[in-house]
Parts: sequence; structure tokens; C-alpha cells
Amino acid sequence: MAAEEVLQTVDHYKTEIERLTKELTETTHEKIQAAEYGLVVLEEKLTLKQQYDELEAEYDSLKQELEQLKEAFGQSFSIHRKVAEDGETREETLLQESASKEAYYLGKILEMQNELKQSRAVVTNVQAENERLTAVVQDLKECMRTRHSTSPEDTATRCHLRRREQPSPDTEPASTLILDLQPPEL
Repeated sequence: MAAEEVLQTVDHYKTEIERLTKELTETTHEKIQAAEYGLVVLEEKLTLKQQYDELEAEYDSLKQELEQLKEAFGQSFSIHRKVAEDGETREETLLQESASKEAYYLGKILEMQNELKQSRAVVTNVQAENERLTAVVQDLKECMRTRHSTSPEDTATRCHLRRREQPSPDTEPASTLILDLQPPEL
């Protein structure tokens, strides 16, 4: 009889070990997926940051060039005022060229400012997503610590990871990971 009870206890522990091993494997897989997604987001963030830096450098260059053109325009305008009759014709031509260049560069600056604003918005969105994913990973780590630090009978909470569709006002609906902490079923 005692041998039978020992065999039942051993079988019970084997079953419990198999269940816990399976649960650990699933949780580890989920953590790896979350980490991989976080790395993809970080790579995208770095790419966007590099594009943002390039756009900002180009914007500064165009702005400096515009200032130089304005200065040159002012100098040429004062020189042409002093020129006599044939200077008037030349002055009009230079004014038109300068005005069209100024309009072109102003248009370019506005275009670059818009691109810069869009890049900043994308960087902000990527940073927010990265922070959200970091929080999910932290919650998963905390959940794993809670699971491993208590016995199955004493577990006060259980972690469930599920997907929920959450539309964003300016993009298509995005799939979002939600971490629920729920009391165990009795």
C-alpha cells in the first residue's frame, strides 16, 4: 500500500513537472517573440533617427544657402541701383532670378519642414511603442517571477497574454498585446 501511494505521488510529481515545463516553454517563447519585436522597433527607430538627422542637416544647409542668397540679393540690389540705363535691364533680370530662387528655396524649406515634422511624429510614435513594449516585457518578467516564486496551489494571480485590435486615429488598426492579471479559477 505504501509503495502504491509512493508511485501515485511520483506520477503526480511527474505530471506536475511536465505541465510546468510546458508552461515555462510557452512563456519563454512569448518572451522571445516580444524581444524580437522590440528589436525590430529599435532598428526602425534608429533608421528613422538617421533619416531625421539627414533631413535636419539638409534643412540647415538650405537655410544657410537661403541666407547667403538674401545677402547676395541685397548686395546686388544696391550695386544695381547705382548702375545707369543699361543697369536697369540687368537689375530686373537679377531681381527676377533672385525672386525665383528665393521662392524655390522657400518652397524647399517648407517642404523640408513638413518632412521634419512628419519624421518627428514618427519618432515620437516609435518611442511610445517602444516604451509600451518595454512595459509589456517588464510585466511578463514580473509575472514569470511571481509564477516561479510561489507554488501552484498558492498562486495569487495568473498572467494571460492576449491580442486585441486597437484602432489608432491616424493609422490602420494595430494589433496590441495586453497583459491581464486575473485571480486563479477555483
